[in-house]
Amino acid sequence: MSLKQLLADVSAGDHSACASCPSSPRHFPGAAFGVSCREHGVDWQTSGTAVSMMIVRDPAGTTPATTGWLCFVCNSSNPTDRTAQHAFSLWRAAVALSDDAEKACRYLGDHYWTNAALHGSDTSRLERARRCCARVLRDQIEALSPRVVIASGVQAATSLHELGLLNARWCDIRTGFDKGAHLERVRRPSGATEVYCTYHTSATGVNCEVSKLYSNSTDKLLAQRRAALSDADAFDRFLGQYRPESAEGRGMRVLLLHWLDIGEGIRRAHAANRTSASP
Repeated sequence: MSLKQLLADVSAGDHSACASCPSSPRHFPGAAFGVSCREHGVDWQTSGTAVSMMIVRDPAGTTPATTGWLCFVCNSSNPTDRTAQHAFSLWRAAVALSDDAEKACRYLGDHYWTNAALHGSDTSRLERARRCCARVLRDQIEALSPRVVIASGVQAATSLHELGLLNARWCDIRTGFDKGAHLERVRRPSGATEVYCTYHTSATGVNCEVSKLYSNSTDKLLAQRRAALSDADAFDRFLGQYRPESAEGRGMRVLLLHWLDIGEGIRRAHAANRTSASP
């Protein structure tokens, strides 16, 4: 089955995984649903692969609930969508290494967004929906064969653990989050995949949970990482925007350590992809 058909079936609640899902439109009409943006990300209707793939939580209560797009570039234009704004800021500073309007989207042409729970779910339905959608997540990964998978938050990491793409559980992964993202390398039939685990970039997560990990060591580690960057201008602007005097600034500085790890992985994957494609 093509990815286009897979997503069409899920959107309508016609996939077999939707039969017992409490958030399926068959059981919950009008549930929010979003698909990966084809303007800024990989055109999954025509392309069979992606270099990187980001798994977030669900589309409820945020911009995708109204636009239908999962894309932190598009959705960051909504002044209330802090999740998208945070994610795009991290991408610019740690992956694209640029704030330039064109270069800021570097590497996104081979990127794919999805959710651990594909339809919008309130808290009471989220875990049951996530378990049902894990089968669909597996199918998306198999279809796209990404070299890098980013699990953004506990729901994404839990699904990957259930699918055998993560050995560690979220409760154990979190112990090293003050220093950077959790990384596991997985051998799959289609090749090796690097799986990175980090926090979700919601305002609540950044301000209330991630900010607690900030310490004097955070900025020392950031200074060490800056020295290794080929272009630190976007990195410096990020630190100027997210000052340690605020909870948001502290949380985003910790997440920058995570995304510097992820950025290295994505750039490395793109380089390997170009090498393998060369005649």
